Amino acid sequence: MSIDHFLSRVWRIISLIGLGVSLLFIYRGLPDPTAVHFGETGRGDGFLPKEEVFYLTAALITILNVLALLLIKTVEKIPVNGLGFLYRTFQEKGADVVKKMLINWLHLFPAFINTFLILVLRTLLLLNDERTFDQDFSYVPLVGLAFFLIWLIYLPFRLLSIEKFKEEE
Repeated sequence: MSIDHFLSRVWRIISLIGLGVSLLFIYRGLPDPTAVHFGETGRGDGFLPKEEVFYLTAALITILNVLALLLIKTVEKIPVNGLGFLYRTFQEKGADVVKKMLINWLHLFPAFINTFLILVLRTLLLLNDERTFDQDFSYVPLVGLAFFLIWLIYLPFRLLSIEKFKEEE
């Protein structure tokens, strides 16, 4: 088992559990109704009942993770030479290595999304708290963008960093 395999699976499971626990604790702390849209003044101007926020978030988490698993299962069924550009570019690394790296990389995507959603839920809780409503949370989208960029460059970086495949003689 490679470190990529271990990291992608463990992080995904831990982030999913952390997201579920965060959702429960944040639901408990949200006011009813919950501000979900904020105007120029920083005050909430769009509200939803906190039960709707909970169920919509739980549905979003479920749909994103199920779609990610469906994508991973579909890619696993594709033959290695069907990977096109990726296979042709990194063919000398070994077909099985390229496919395993791709699957591990795809497992990291929902882990990054789950981790980012924990931050978003925490921000929503803080924005609905009178003591912290005036804080600046403009960094949150930048964190999401950073997660996405890290995820995008991870696969090519890892494939470039491994040695060429050598057949045993």
